[in-house]
Amino acid sequence: MLEKLGELIRTHRKQKKWSQQQLAQLSGLDRTTIGALERDDYSDIGIRKVQRILEVLGLTLSVKPYGLPDLDELKGMK
Repeated sequence: MLEKLGELIRTHRKQKKWSQQQLAQLSGLDRTTIGALERDDYSDIGIRKVQRILEVLGLTLSVKPYGLPDLDELKGMK
């Protein structure tokens, strides 16, 4: 969920004790880009920028199906 992405990035950045400026330098981006992403403002941020930030933080972006579980998934939840 995108609304959790900014929080995730902020949390991992702070765990590394990095400022937004340090993360920006390490990812080759502007500090304002990091700040916007952490505020969940995606209006001018492409997927490649997000990937660079996540790579620097040691994270990866994945996509999974969204919706209700099917019968097989429900059976496996027991």
